Amino acid sequence: MERTRREIAVLEAHPYWKDLSAVKRRRVYLSDGNQYFNRSGPRLADSLEILAEILHPETFDFGYRGRGWEVLG
Repeated sequence: MERTRREIAVLEAHPYWKDLSAVKRRRVYLSDGNQYFNRSGPRLADSLEILAEILHPETFDFGYRGRGWEVLG
């Protein structure tokens, strides 16, 4: 997560970053892509659970918030 936090600055520096609807609505989420989304195998199930928590927090809570993903800001 620390690397993700450092690297988000590259995206935030892009001139169109602030024009994105997700940014305007404060719906940008950070996750450790190397640990979850860029690996095959059992981590794919973890990645799916992370997405479920982000997209439907009222329904899903697998305990990844704060360690597998966080809200930018």
